[in-house]
Amino acid sequence: MVDPHADREAQRYDQPIPSREAILALLEERGELLLAEDIARALRLFTDYEINALGKRLGAMIRDGQLLRNRRGGYAPAQKLSLIPGRVIANADGYGFLRPDEGGEDLYLSPSQMRSVLHGDRVLASVVGIDRRGRRQGAIVEVLERRSPRLVGRVVVENGVTLVEPDDRRLHQNIMIPAGRDAGARSGEIVVAEITDPPTPHRGPLGTIRAVLGERLQPSLVVEMAIASHDLPHEWPAQVIRQAEEVEPKVTADERKGRVDLRKLPLVTIDGEDARDFDDAVYAEALKGGGFRLIVAIADVSHYVPVGTPLDTEAYERSTSTYFPGFVVPMLPETLSNGICSLNPRVDRLCMVCDMEIDAEGEVVHSKFYDAVMYSHARLTYNKVWQAVGERNADVREEIAQVLPQVDTLHKLYKAMAKARKRRGAIDFETPEVKFRLAPTGDVVSMGATDRNDAHKLIEECMIAANVQAAKFLSKRKIPALYRVHAPPPAEKYDDLLQFLREFKLKMPPVDEVTPADFSALLKKVHDRPEAELIQSVLLRAQSMAVYHPENQGHFGLALDAYAHFTSPIRRYPDLLVHRAIRYALTRGKPADYLYSEGQMASMAVHCSQRERRAEEAERDVDERFKCAWMEKHVGEEFAGTITGVTSFGLFVELAASRVSGLVHVSQLPNDYYKFDPVRHLLSGERTGASYRLGDYVSVQVLRASLEDRKIDFRLVARLTALPKPPAPLPAAPAPAPKKGMAAAGKAIGRAAKKAVGRIFGTKAKAPVAAGPATEHHARPARRGAAESEAVTPAHKRGSRTEREASVAPKTASRRRASGGPVAKKPAAGTNAPKAAAKAAPAKRTTAKKTAAKRTPPRKPRSKPQP
Repeated sequence: MVDPHADREAQRYDQPIPSREAILALLEERGELLLAEDIARALRLFTDYEINALGKRLGAMIRDGQLLRNRRGGYAPAQKLSLIPGRVIANADGYGFLRPDEGGEDLYLSPSQMRSVLHGDRVLASVVGIDRRGRRQGAIVEVLERRSPRLVGRVVVENGVTLVEPDDRRLHQNIMIPAGRDAGARSGEIVVAEITDPPTPHRGPLGTIRAVLGERLQPSLVVEMAIASHDLPHEWPAQVIRQAEEVEPKVTADERKGRVDLRKLPLVTIDGEDARDFDDAVYAEALKGGGFRLIVAIADVSHYVPVGTPLDTEAYERSTSTYFPGFVVPMLPETLSNGICSLNPRVDRLCMVCDMEIDAEGEVVHSKFYDAVMYSHARLTYNKVWQAVGERNADVREEIAQVLPQVDTLHKLYKAMAKARKRRGAIDFETPEVKFRLAPTGDVVSMGATDRNDAHKLIEECMIAANVQAAKFLSKRKIPALYRVHAPPPAEKYDDLLQFLREFKLKMPPVDEVTPADFSALLKKVHDRPEAELIQSVLLRAQSMAVYHPENQGHFGLALDAYAHFTSPIRRYPDLLVHRAIRYALTRGKPADYLYSEGQMASMAVHCSQRERRAEEAERDVDERFKCAWMEKHVGEEFAGTITGVTSFGLFVELAASRVSGLVHVSQLPNDYYKFDPVRHLLSGERTGASYRLGDYVSVQVLRASLEDRKIDFRLVARLTALPKPPAPLPAAPAPAPKKGMAAAGKAIGRAAKKAVGRIFGTKAKAPVAAGPATEHHARPARRGAAESEAVTPAHKRGSRTEREASVAPKTASRRRASGGPVAKKPAAGTNAPKAAAKAAPAKRTTAKKTAAKRTPPRKPRSKPQP
């Protein structure tokens, strides 16, 4: 390169080297970190004198703040290097993104940047420019933390070299296994591998095979693969077990001292049929002057998990419980989570209470927090409560007669709070929850979608009210804590949403003016339209990802100025931190003297948010595989569904009855040349004029379902003018069975799961297993309801619908910016859709083979969420 300041340097030095400006220009042009030898080579400096002079100049530029140097000796311009820590999110095509720890817009990472990192690595990156699509482009400065080294994959032998092809499509580099480290695995076998040497810019990762799982993926292996792939802690360290065993299994007289005695108050728990740990109990009474008193009693986990103990350390490491159908990896040992901490019926339990006065309009006018001892008078289920207050079932009302008056009052209170929610404009996303029915062997017996009723929403509103009061209590007292933050939609997602809505002749305000009420109004407007469910799912995907944050920044989806997680300390570590902060504030402690600093809270916010995403990804992987396992049994059968994605290579269709999504490749459409219109989300045939767009109803035949690939292929059978009436919903609970039979089946599931996990890790897993014969299981535990927008889902012991589902749902088809162009339909050569997609050129035809799919179907938001 030409140095514009060469003359100046020649006047200063007898043997000049390129100027500082030339060095900075080189680094900016390359857009990545360069070692000293790379800079020397690029500037054509070869003699010892020149290289020595360059080293001195680089050192002087660091001294003067012009350059930064990382621990590996890479140099970058300081002014360009606003260092951003974050997690690498990889794409199967080789590129990736940096998701900043502090939230905000992702950074695009080119394939060359991705060579030395893997999906899940935590890195420091700098913004080095804007790519041609207008995205901020990043360069990795330093790897801060490597992802879990453990992964699951299939052995491939190429030219005598053993490789493991990762099951996770985002791990785009195969793992090379040196001789002697293959554990006897043969080509084609599924194995658990461990990365021993991370990738570098010049070679891929190296590793060792730790366990061989077999040649064919079975449903019984699905959960253990997820545990291994996502590195979920599944065993309890010995010191944790010892501490848990030392906890008194009953509430003692000494523990009751100094607490408000609520044992005579008819508090009840309301959860799903398959719930096994009970965080919360509720009580409501009508006040004489109008309005209500609401008591939300939450398990006092902080009493049993002291700061800095082995239990606390392990709980923080896990940060959340992870729920699979039939199996749970808990945050706390079972003796606590299902025992002394759980608000089980008819036993004394310690709790922290949010005691609220709510006016007739559903607004909280006063609240207080205090420690208490309680006694749950009944363990109710959502369906039983709904039958009592919604269906007015006489038999059920008689069955729960002891607590019926306060259950009726709770329902009246809910109606008032629902009106308050509507007034403030909170977004209500209503998406069904997917349930699986599993055999004792782990095989999927059946699956289907279920809807929420008022009982779910009742508990949801009670939990949201308590969470809001906790946030306001701590914010006012300035005690360091974690808040649940849900920001307005990101500009890029929102622009895509507006483009999508234009196809349906719908409008929304500009991104800087939009409010939650605008989303609610649109949902109401399209409620009776055929494409209402599709529009709702796209609105959901446009939302930001909710995160934990040390500062209260409000919750967009719930239309709240203050929000925290207080109601689920058994399964979420942030709730435990909120409990500790409230207890400290109740002792009138000063913020400056609190045991956690604001800096520590910031670090814990990042950790807990990342652990939450890890659990969600693991749960989603299992759900996808179970859906494929179920559809494998229905190859050749026909189902009705809705087109939820249109691409140049085909249509994504979601089946109405099961919420399963699959691909209708262009080769499975009627014989024609198809042109893709990315703006209108339309695939149209040139000869026949037939067109397919988002929201169309179709009938499809299942061609192929692969548990291993997590892919489902359909063939288009016919268009439909409407979907058939939905089948009867899955019963909320399994049919009554003899106790002995249920116990035996439950033990069978437990033994199978623990034995399978043990094969991977070499020791017996101690995570509790949900018992039940061919029993139905929520895709995640069926906890609170939907709509915290982030909703408090009973079964989902995680975030809410808006905050959680929206954030994890994949990008909608509107985000896929393929160029328009005809796609030639070819007769089907088989049932497998091609693996790689080529961009369609505007003016010429491409074959179906060339437009084969990157198969990332737009997924429906996850079923129940929570605040």
